[in-house]
Amino acid sequence: MLATTAPISYRQLPLRLYQIGPKFRDELKSRFGLMRAKEFLMKDMYTFDVTKEAAEKTYARISNTYAQFFRQLEVPFVTVEAATGIMGGSLSHEYHYISPVGEDTLLKCNNCGYAGNVEVFGNTSANTCPSCQGSQLIPVRGVEVAHTFLLGDKYSKPLGATFLNTSGKPETLVMGCYGIGITRVIAAALEVLSTEQELRWPKLLAPYDVCLIGPKQGSKEQVPAEGVEIELLQQLTQICGAEELLHDDRKELTIGKRLFDAKRLGHPLTIVVGTKAVQKEEPKLELHLSGAEKLELELPEVLSLVTAHVRHKQQLLQESATNEQDIAQLRTQGRTLS
Repeated sequence: MLATTAPISYRQLPLRLYQIGPKFRDELKSRFGLMRAKEFLMKDMYTFDVTKEAAEKTYARISNTYAQFFRQLEVPFVTVEAATGIMGGSLSHEYHYISPVGEDTLLKCNNCGYAGNVEVFGNTSANTCPSCQGSQLIPVRGVEVAHTFLLGDKYSKPLGATFLNTSGKPETLVMGCYGIGITRVIAAALEVLSTEQELRWPKLLAPYDVCLIGPKQGSKEQVPAEGVEIELLQQLTQICGAEELLHDDRKELTIGKRLFDAKRLGHPLTIVVGTKAVQKEEPKLELHLSGAEKLELELPEVLSLVTAHVRHKQQLLQESATNEQDIAQLRTQGRTLS
């Protein structure tokens, strides 16, 4: 696009152009569930700067933003040095979730923290850390979820993508390329966190925060327990909002069956209003935390834990808002092509 457009001015730079859309992979069959599907959702971004130094600053800033995004998801990840491969350029990094089902072999240094894709080492020794020269390299498998490239003028120069400098003379644009596999992030996060018995979601990606299960229809505690259930439903709606609350009202099913389904779906918090909720002395609710043992707590204690969960999510989202402000600042540094 920039190569066919009339030369743009240095005043219109830097440019950050991104898109989010479906992509297709020529696979004979899907592998690893959603992680290697024939169709997937991808976020791509291309950046254009006036100098190599400016492009390097852009690369560092966007790389930091990617790292912040993955920290917000609270899934352990590693940033590794990567080979530029067919994309070319002078610098490349990958973002991986560590998992035995990963298709990439990574080498991590226990001494200095360096990590690199084994492809970086080529024919050289894979026993020596290129950062500290130590010999504490440990091989692990990784699932790639994002990739960054500092392309330089590899594509802009042969395609004639230029800008007019301060003297009005054309110069070649310096490019960067960045991508996050959106559906792959979700699938890989579930693969890393989950067990054979239940899904476990990152807090910011879980479809619901809370699942509420009431008494079984026809049980002896149904009538008094439903009073507790209705009160709890109202309080939970105020704390986390109706859109984050799933009320499993399939009361023809046993509590055990509904709880089994809730664990398989991976709700961060599942609250059960059962027999102990209506006992005369110290009535208790069951609280099932994702990946943790069952707790028996009084109503105020349950509400306190739900409130803490919601506040933690809000803190994570505030970090995202700060990040969006940084992106807005990046946009104001350049101008549009229109």
